Amino acid sequence: MENILKDVRLEYVSRACHLDTELLQSAQEGKRVDDSLKKRAGEISARRGEEQAEADALFLCEELRRRPVEASFPYREPETPEEIMAMFPGSAPPVFTERQLYDRILGAWLGRAAGCLLGQPVESWDRERILGFLKASGNYPIAGYLSSDVDEDVRKRYDVKDEPGAYGNKKVSWVNNITCAPEDDDMNYTVMGLGILENYGKDFTPMDVAEYLTLNVPVFMTCTAERIAYKNILNGILPPRSASYGNPYREWLGAQIRVDAYAYVNPGNPRAAAAMAVRDASVTHTKNGIYGAAFCAALIAESAVCQNAREAIDRALAYVPGGSRLYEALTEFLKLCDSTGEPEEMIRWIHGRYDEKNLHDWCHVIPNDMIICLALLYGGEDFSRVIGLAVEAGFDTDCNGATAGSAFGMMYGTAAIPEKWTKPLNGKLMTRIGCLGRTEFTSLADRCVKLAGK
Repeated sequence: MENILKDVRLEYVSRACHLDTELLQSAQEGKRVDDSLKKRAGEISARRGEEQAEADALFLCEELRRRPVEASFPYREPETPEEIMAMFPGSAPPVFTERQLYDRILGAWLGRAAGCLLGQPVESWDRERILGFLKASGNYPIAGYLSSDVDEDVRKRYDVKDEPGAYGNKKVSWVNNITCAPEDDDMNYTVMGLGILENYGKDFTPMDVAEYLTLNVPVFMTCTAERIAYKNILNGILPPRSASYGNPYREWLGAQIRVDAYAYVNPGNPRAAAAMAVRDASVTHTKNGIYGAAFCAALIAESAVCQNAREAIDRALAYVPGGSRLYEALTEFLKLCDSTGEPEEMIRWIHGRYDEKNLHDWCHVIPNDMIICLALLYGGEDFSRVIGLAVEAGFDTDCNGATAGSAFGMMYGTAAIPEKWTKPLNGKLMTRIGCLGRTEFTSLADRCVKLAGK
């Protein structure tokens, strides 16, 4: 087995490696990033790997954090959980029969797992490579899971590999390499949310999230913002500062992939789901990173009671601060979708504004939330098309496939998810969260139903 500790695993705890991301993030937050700062950042990054370079990088990150937002910045973005939640509208939770509740929640778990598995093998591929592989393997538009069992010339042309896998999996999670839903951070975090609720109750605090994270999630099973926050917590830098201290990934999508369980136990109650999402997200993210978490939690919770995706999306937007960059971007995008019949045109529009080959754009909440909305809007009642679009669009494929699949499953239930997507999962998920190992989706759904009834 190849040892990737130094070259891969430690990269996202190194501030010197990603100072370019910090400069982009700070500028997008309305802070002045001048040429002298860029020069200093370049000099520090050139010394990456040196102990002093890490100290200098952290000093620069903190200098940027303390800089005021320019007076001309057109957005108003609350940062504390209390300020964000104070803007939420009220919601009255509906009444479900236990059978209805179980079917919606199980559908959400299965939809999330299927969307995640579909996107996992091509996570980090750019769209050109994804589409090329899909067409060469006869799976475009996407009609089923992706397989590495393709002609040798296709394998060579698109650098298809079976090893090593991610997140402790021995092999890459092509459908021909799995025996259940494989371990992945998107699925681990959903189990983590359930564990937080069971251990601390629905009124859990950010400190509870920090404790559960560091007790139950191996550090290298986290990525980007979570890994930096984890490091901060171990060094005694606790929430809320754990989210901002030397953390250039604070508006990436890590928080929004942690919120599904909060929606599962609050179906039709977006206010409660979004409030839980905000408290969780504030441990690792700030501003739009938190808003994305609130939006996704509200979207999935609303999906339990809405008639279609557009209704759920519109209602979920009420939980995103109206003066934020995320709100402006999504409302502009949705308006364009109203007059555009073809998803491909809107995918090109996203790619024209965000560069998936730039790590910051690739993982930022804004383009990825656009893709989630696009998949649900244009996929409609066709599960295959929903998760297919989420992956065909590029950017963070497994995260977007998982969230779109989760919302679909919550809206339409298990019967709307074709067997070709559920059968390869064999009813089980692999996760090391809570030392579960292989656990059944029916058991996870039962646990959520029990919490939803409290």
